[in-house]
Amino acid sequence: MSTNTGDLPLYDRTARKAHQWTMVVPVVAGLILGGISGTVLLAIAGAIMVAGRFWWPADVVRQLTWRVLEPAGILKRDDVHEDHETRRIARIMGGVLWLLAALLMPLNPVLAWVITIPIAVMVSLDASLNFCALCFFRAQLDQRGILRRV
Repeated sequence: MSTNTGDLPLYDRTARKAHQWTMVVPVVAGLILGGISGTVLLAIAGAIMVAGRFWWPADVVRQLTWRVLEPAGILKRDDVHEDHETRRIARIMGGVLWLLAALLMPLNPVLAWVITIPIAVMVSLDASLNFCALCFFRAQLDQRGILRRV
């Protein structure tokens, strides 16, 4: 793992944080509402997470941030050197788990909550404190020699 941030690519942290906070809102609302509405909200958030990872136009929040909010001066672009490799994996995992929770919501709302809340907390931690839980876990495994990056 590189310790020199200059070796890392430059990314718009504002777009990432806008995306993260925007994903947490429908997820929390979905859990509170439950039923069909909750299922749809969870499914939308999960779909945006997964589809937007592989096809940028599907990430409607980042598109809105880049095309409207930043140019209008509503949000200020914050380019930083970050390692997005693990964040991309976390995004896919979180999106898939939220999609799974959406499927489970009508059958077992408690299990849907159990799956959804930890992911929402991890997304919120990254959005508010720049703490990527999967990045931390992966670094710990790497440091102990259990996982070696190639």
